[in-house]
Amino acid sequence: MKQGKTLLVLLVLLILCGGVYFALRSYNENQEDVDDTIYLTDLGEVTTLSFTGTDGSDLSFTKADDVWTWNGDSTFPADQDALDALAEDLGQLATVRVFDEPDSLDSYGLDAPALSCTAANADGDTVTVLLGDEVDGNHYAMVEGESRVATVAATLADELQVSLMDLAEPENIPDDTQGTLASIRWQSGDTDLLLEKETITEETTDDAGETSTNTTYTWTVNGVDIPEDNSTLNDLVSELTYLYFTSCYDYKADADTLAACGLDDPSLLTMTEEDGTVITLSIGSTTDDGGYYYAILNDSSAIHRLSVSVVETLTGLTQDQLTAEPEAAE
Repeated sequence: MKQGKTLLVLLVLLILCGGVYFALRSYNENQEDVDDTIYLTDLGEVTTLSFTGTDGSDLSFTKADDVWTWNGDSTFPADQDALDALAEDLGQLATVRVFDEPDSLDSYGLDAPALSCTAANADGDTVTVLLGDEVDGNHYAMVEGESRVATVAATLADELQVSLMDLAEPENIPDDTQGTLASIRWQSGDTDLLLEKETITEETTDDAGETSTNTTYTWTVNGVDIPEDNSTLNDLVSELTYLYFTSCYDYKADADTLAACGLDDPSLLTMTEEDGTVITLSIGSTTDDGGYYYAILNDSSAIHRLSVSVVETLTGLTQDQLTAEPEAAE
């Protein structure tokens, strides 16, 4: 009899423990779905942004039909990704820490904010976020007109510390490979090198009757054959394969700016593709820090920065190097 009661008690305890276990598991699973982040703003999708750039320019942008446009000039090549990132951060600005009863604003550098940005959504809801001193890798922040102070990630401060041209999207240089190029011409001072490619395609059939195609390329420079595996040619093609502008310097350059950048009498890189498309890069002088060259794509009015390594590969080209036989392996 006692043994039966003991078993009954144990069974009840087992059931209770099981119930508690499943209840706790359910609670924990539900807690994983709860977002306990406190947000300083809650605009949703932001469609207007306005702040002052590091160069003193008025950086006011409007988004319509999924495209950001600078209010100062609709032809400005606005960096869509950068503005989308800023708008997303301001649309729902997450806090790191919140001070519901803050000290005086000068304790946080918010009496005279170093940075600020006004954002609005399509419904006209508008907030101005103020950023103060840096603290532990974050920044003190508040919404203008509210008393609550918080810290937010430094990402927002980084996004706001830009000039107008930092928000200019560089033009894209078309991607090319040895297979898509028909010719390369480099003209600089007394140097004029024309490299032309010939494509050789051979079909072979194996013992099983399977046909395969093998494509090889041969090049000439000013009519002289370039040996196979010439390192100078390989380096040149490698640089041209990954050709891109790092940033935009001026999107509407006038004659004075062109001259100042050495683009009134530029060196010319002309690449002709197999389909007849011609890509021309006009290359001027180096930037003040020597890290880049100024360059223009085709007949664009925009001046961009181009990697020094690309231009140094071009300026180092000689016909003797291009026609030199590869050194034999020891």
